[in-house]
Amino acid sequence: MTAAAPPQLRVPYVIAHADEAAPQPLWFSRRPLNGPRLAYDDPRRGDVVRGVLRARVLNNRRGAPQWRKLNTLRQWRCMEKLLCQVCGGVVTDPATGRIPWIMTATAFRTFPDDPAGGLTSAPPTCRACIPEALVTCPQLHISSTVCTVARAEPAAVLADMFTPGPGGRAVPTGEYSVEVSLGEKALIPYALATQLVVRVYDLQAAGRD
Repeated sequence: MTAAAPPQLRVPYVIAHADEAAPQPLWFSRRPLNGPRLAYDDPRRGDVVRGVLRARVLNNRRGAPQWRKLNTLRQWRCMEKLLCQVCGGVVTDPATGRIPWIMTATAFRTFPDDPAGGLTSAPPTCRACIPEALVTCPQLHISSTVCTVARAEPAAVLADMFTPGPGGRAVPTGEYSVEVSLGEKALIPYALATQLVVRVYDLQAAGRD
């Protein structure tokens, strides 16, 4: 008797795939009175989102899953539209209006003056997908708390940082996944955003709402 094949692990919606990598033709443009600003040398509509240059990626979900990397477009979409990072569906509970979220120590930061809020770069997870996520994601085995929040709004980005080189060439500084506030005018011109960070409000342990 042949043993049953183990169940195939579902690739979460936000995970990047190998064939989604895209060229990043970067340089620093100079604008009168405003100084240098990171840009693509072939500008396209949608490059700049919420005032910051966003990394280009494809959105075809082709190639091997890159388990430690998120697709920038899908992560951004989950944050703005409150979609599940596992299945891509709507997460907001229609009965309560609250948003289920799994918070981890590595992707969540609280504010000293707001214990019921904080910043996170991890998208929400719908109630139906939470059990699967808790079982299959190694990071969630280390630290995770299932919560709900009342609302979320864009607040910052995680970005790779660049500095102007000869002829305006963009040179990496070696700083990656730096948290940059959307209102940080001194850093935004040198940042290439890879993930959107949101501020969550009225954070509660699951079951209290």
